[in-house]
Amino acid sequence: MAGAQLGHYPPAVNRPLAGLRVAYAAMEGFPNRKGSGVRVGNVVSALADAGAEVLLLTLRGERGAPPLPPGVTHRPLAILEDNYLARALAFRARVAEALYAWPADVIHVRGPFEGEAALEHANARRARFVFEVNGLPSVELFHHHPKVASAPQFLGKLRAREEHLMRAADLVLTQSQATARFLRLRAARPLPLAVVPNGADPALFAAPAAPARSGPMRVLYAGSLAPWQGLLHLLAAAHKARREVPLELVVVGPSRRAWTRAVSVWARRHKVQDILQLEAAVDQPTLARHLAEADVGVAPLSADARNRKQGCSPIKLFEYMAAGRAVAASDLPCVREIVAHERTGLLFKPSHPGRLAEALVALAAEPDARRRLGQRARRFVEAEATWAHRRAAVVSAYEALLAPRSLAYSA
Repeated sequence: MAGAQLGHYPPAVNRPLAGLRVAYAAMEGFPNRKGSGVRVGNVVSALADAGAEVLLLTLRGERGAPPLPPGVTHRPLAILEDNYLARALAFRARVAEALYAWPADVIHVRGPFEGEAALEHANARRARFVFEVNGLPSVELFHHHPKVASAPQFLGKLRAREEHLMRAADLVLTQSQATARFLRLRAARPLPLAVVPNGADPALFAAPAAPARSGPMRVLYAGSLAPWQGLLHLLAAAHKARREVPLELVVVGPSRRAWTRAVSVWARRHKVQDILQLEAAVDQPTLARHLAEADVGVAPLSADARNRKQGCSPIKLFEYMAAGRAVAASDLPCVREIVAHERTGLLFKPSHPGRLAEALVALAAEPDARRRLGQRARRFVEAEATWAHRRAAVVSAYEALLAPRSLAYSA
């Protein structure tokens, strides 16, 4: 889970994207305290640091975020529509207006509605088109807007639009090999894919060694309370694990009223409300303080189609590991790209509270082994999973985009 805090990295010395004009559109509030806010901030900062001039088009976000670097102009678009589809269509129209007034060399989008406007403009102006896919609305809407997702005719049209944009893109940028496999199947053809996972800033999460506790082991979950995150399984697991070891459970992240209510009801049902500390979303410095007080970071992702097939790249995992905390996480393909079982954390059968409980008991029983897992996890992030690594990968993908013959298509 994350706020919109950005790491501070020096700009690329040779500025390989100097003179490039990039329009980046995302139909979400920015800045925000979710992982998406961190990723958007790092991607546009990578482009600007490499010399590009970036116009960032989003919905209005939260206040108080750190400034974006020189070279990024953020234009939040005020969309007053409450209905999902009406808001999407209004955002598409506003993006089209902005692109008409600001000719770009590359148009980079995160969703199909802004993507539709971007592709039309890219074809007219001969601009390059980048489709960044971290989660397709046709998959995500079931959780966010179930009434919309339950309309099969609309869902079919949305899927067709997503697939058309992937096939038309000069570059499809995504977050994990699992997601890349899913997109290849959806597009039913090779795609010009570049995989850039999420990351973390070790300097920001330079937490001290996990405390040597004589009392309860503190377990931290940091992220959205959305159903696919598996919070209800975590509460059931905590109920089982506390029979053998003392626990404290801290849950921090953005939520909706229905999601918070569900977590509270399940906490009472499993009789863990006395060990549960539930907090709203926090910025990254505050999250770092939470991690400094924690023993273990947990990611109990459910074994649903979103996580198993579409995949993800949970920022929470990188942040736990950057803070030197052992991880207990669901054994899913996208998670195995990040966490090595019994080296940087423990993986357990997803949607299986009993297996998660066993992992928590094992971590509580061996504090020295738990700390070694955390130390190796931090070394992994420092060596290959910082936001500096990810920014460099974004710039490399753009360099390949500008020399299209060198961009290998992923079969």
